[in-house]
Amino acid sequence: MPCCARNIGKVGLYKEDSTMKTRNCILLCLLVIMTFTQIGQAAGPTPPDVKAAKMKANNVSTPTEQQIRLIEAAAPDKAPAKPAKPRKVLVWGHTWTHLPNPFAEKALEILAHKTGAFETVISDDPHLLLGGRLRQFDALLMNNIHEREPFLPDDFTQLKGEQKAAAKKLDKAVKQSILKYVLSGKGIVGIHAATAACQNWPEYGDMMGGYYGGHIHQEVVIKPEDPKHPVNACFEGKPFTIRDEIYIFREPYSRKNLRVIASLDLSRMEDPQRRPDKDYAVSWVRAYGKGRVFYTTLGHDAATYWNPVFLQHLLAGVQFSIGDLYYAGKMDQ
Repeated sequence: MPCCARNIGKVGLYKEDSTMKTRNCILLCLLVIMTFTQIGQAAGPTPPDVKAAKMKANNVSTPTEQQIRLIEAAAPDKAPAKPAKPRKVLVWGHTWTHLPNPFAEKALEILAHKTGAFETVISDDPHLLLGGRLRQFDALLMNNIHEREPFLPDDFTQLKGEQKAAAKKLDKAVKQSILKYVLSGKGIVGIHAATAACQNWPEYGDMMGGYYGGHIHQEVVIKPEDPKHPVNACFEGKPFTIRDEIYIFREPYSRKNLRVIASLDLSRMEDPQRRPDKDYAVSWVRAYGKGRVFYTTLGHDAATYWNPVFLQHLLAGVQFSIGDLYYAGKMDQ
């Protein structure tokens, strides 16, 4: 073969080898980026663009300017208790999982700013639920969590090998951390769908006081069962009428383990016929180790978040869980 032909062939091969190396490098970089993106979804806060896309896909909207003004007008000017020291509350949950979530976030932000009762940090980062990072907060508020496994990534079933093992490890660590946090003396608050969450985690149901077992959605009349409880001060000892979604609770719900402070008033409304014992709890408190739990089933409808009675009830419940709103009565019945 002529020398020039051999050289041309070699140059061609060099070009082809160089191109292949470039392609392989690009493919490797893309693979690394995809891998870290998957891990990031499981182990960090949701990026704003991903969050916006998920909200759009689930028809979840943020409050309008008019609705925000309604919340601001309905929020109390003063907290029921003076904070013993500057307080910080972690409002945790995925905004896109339930219609009321953005409204709850905004309402809590406004309550904090307007009353000075606490500072809010709103996040869905599971790392904030671990050890020392969680202990910086005086209370953890589970915002309409609504997911059976909220600490696992959406694509968990598609993960393989080390990625799946890492996701499981984080999930276990978060759950252990939350239990230890409350048992050690911190507070936890559940709004509405918080009891529909974590139904594969029995210790969570025990801590919160029950699990979702069905619901009604209608106008209801609520009676304060313990008018002297400071979380019930908003009711002024009177029945309270509101339209909202009310959960019907299943085990481990039991009045033996918690103190129901508000329930449906069946003397003023028809029995929904969903419980033979006619026990339709709306809000309760309980002790969990050294910690305090407040839960209310209210908080599904957007309009609930500009109802002044509800906002006072919620604010008082958060302060109770923190420990600033003291009550000497029993924490169970």
